[in-house]
Amino acid sequence: MRELERKLLSNRGYEVESAVDGMDGWNAVRTSPFDLVVTDIDMPRMDGIELVTLIKGHATLKTLPVLVVSYKDREEDRQRGLTAGADYYLTKGSFHDETLLQVVVDLIGEAEA
Repeated sequence: MRELERKLLSNRGYEVESAVDGMDGWNAVRTSPFDLVVTDIDMPRMDGIELVTLIKGHATLKTLPVLVVSYKDREEDRQRGLTAGADYYLTKGSFHDETLLQVVVDLIGEAEA
């Protein structure tokens, strides 16, 4: 799924970096500037809830938009993500490519040409 999301966003002109897990993502956002983080919940070493919590609790990263895209589609899963600070929560089984792209545009705007 990560590769599909990467290709979809890259094909629309966004520069995309992939992290292999939550810890890799956390290290990346602390060392390089990003406009948006797209994360899953279920990841090794650090899950998406912890990643969102760390980002939103960090003095300089707290304004960084975070989009959760997860197979977890129960209302309590969605609430956990939003309570942790995610700006948007999409379930993998219920959206089409255009939905993901529209959320990205809503959060950070169109890709620069």
